[in-house]
Amino acid sequence: MNTLRTWLFKILFVPATILWSAFIVCLIVLPFPLRLRLAFGWGYTTIWLARLIVGIKWQIHSLDKMPQGACVLMVNHQSTWETAFLPNLKLRQVWVLKKELMMLPFFGWALAVLRPVPIDRKQKRQAMQKVIEEGRQRIESGYSVILFPEGTRAPADAPLPFKLGAARLAAALGVPAVPIAHNAGQFWPKRGLMHPGTVHVVVGEPIDPHGKTPAEINAIAETWINDTRARLVAAEKNRRGAA
Repeated sequence: MNTLRTWLFKILFVPATILWSAFIVCLIVLPFPLRLRLAFGWGYTTIWLARLIVGIKWQIHSLDKMPQGACVLMVNHQSTWETAFLPNLKLRQVWVLKKELMMLPFFGWALAVLRPVPIDRKQKRQAMQKVIEEGRQRIESGYSVILFPEGTRAPADAPLPFKLGAARLAAALGVPAVPIAHNAGQFWPKRGLMHPGTVHVVVGEPIDPHGKTPAEINAIAETWINDTRARLVAAEKNRRGAA
């Protein structure tokens, strides 16, 4: 059954993404706030399809901890699911992403319209400078900046070490760093079959960067995210074992 659900979802997901990407490119004529709000329809459509076809539901915990103003969001990266889901946490947001994504037909063109901060991960010093410079512009305009500290998707039970970029940005700008943990990789993994169930998304206590080094901010976020992720993953494994 999971095989059928996975293939049916992918058969619909690909054309839906292409259509949404083409639509988003056309939005370039609109003011950026409206353009961004409409573009999030891709994420809402993706989450809806995943729930309708595969049975992937979701639950947010501690959303009241999310700051009202712009901040740096540090999210563990396991799946395409969280990329589509993040507008549910904070509407005014932009991403830091690898520049290679901007070169993808349709999807990359759509990303370019949404003013992300693309970086060349091979040029680490220049990439960090760009994150801080362009991140400052986004933050000052009221947009939160999303970074995946692991740098790439990792299996739900095998997280990667956190890079310092998100913590450095929060420290440089003096804005809170908000750790966010989830277990989406257990339901929509990078490879393999998708599974029904409930993705749990937990918003952590914002980390005040004042008086802390980037390394200290990073360590606090990494410890909390990994501990929370491990708890969520273990609970889902137990649920499946009991079933």
